[in-house]
Amino acid sequence: MYVSLITYFLYFIIYSFLGWLYESILCSITGKKLVNRGFLNGPVCPVYGFGALLIVLVFYGKETSLLPLFLSSMVLTSVVEYFTAVLLEKLFHARWWDYSGRPFNIHGRVYLTGALVFATLSVFIIRFLHPFVESMIGTLSSSSKATLSITLFLILLIDLFITVRHLLLLHLRISAVRDEFDRLVKEGELKLDELRQILQSKLEGTVLYTDRVKALFQKGRYQNKRIFNAFPNLTALKNNEIFSKLKNSFLENKKKLDDKIRNFNNHL
Repeated sequence: MYVSLITYFLYFIIYSFLGWLYESILCSITGKKLVNRGFLNGPVCPVYGFGALLIVLVFYGKETSLLPLFLSSMVLTSVVEYFTAVLLEKLFHARWWDYSGRPFNIHGRVYLTGALVFATLSVFIIRFLHPFVESMIGTLSSSSKATLSITLFLILLIDLFITVRHLLLLHLRISAVRDEFDRLVKEGELKLDELRQILQSKLEGTVLYTDRVKALFQKGRYQNKRIFNAFPNLTALKNNEIFSKLKNSFLENKKKLDDKIRNFNNHL
């Protein structure tokens, strides 16, 4: 059983990496820029790893015809994506993806085209890819697999700790900014209508952009940069107007920097 767990963990890592590669290439092409598409810092998308591992556990090595395999894997992978979205929303008070504008979606968390793509990938994994992955992992000795698994698990655990800690702190910082704005209104430094108007424009240079707010916005800049770049449509379920200010501030600064680099290159 210990050996099986190690093997399946390596499968999980491989498919998480392939999922990250697929997402990063797709988003880089559609966005016309390099994108590190992933919830974690490292090159893995765990939702793909869990989805692929589930498909392997259920279907690999069994004589399942093409249509039942396609339809069943479409349902299973959609369930994984749906509940992953729910879990992320509950844990971090944010919505990481939203397919509400896509046809045949369920609560904006999954949609038909995506489900069809995942079903196609699942068939490819079972019929073509996993035999190669299984053979590749099978060439490793037990000690090599154990060492590799422990190393990757520790790296993954550290990455998960850093990411989760940052996201929880980010939620607390946004709440602290909200408290600072409420304080300014309570102490009469601005009216509630003025607060609403300012939140619809830039904060910088206004009474809202106090030293405390500026400091809260500056904390965790690297992780914010990575997350906003990977998930530009990320929205907060609480205090989204403040969260959007932080996100848009980063995206605007990034656009200015990109424009400067582009102009510099044009003059070379």
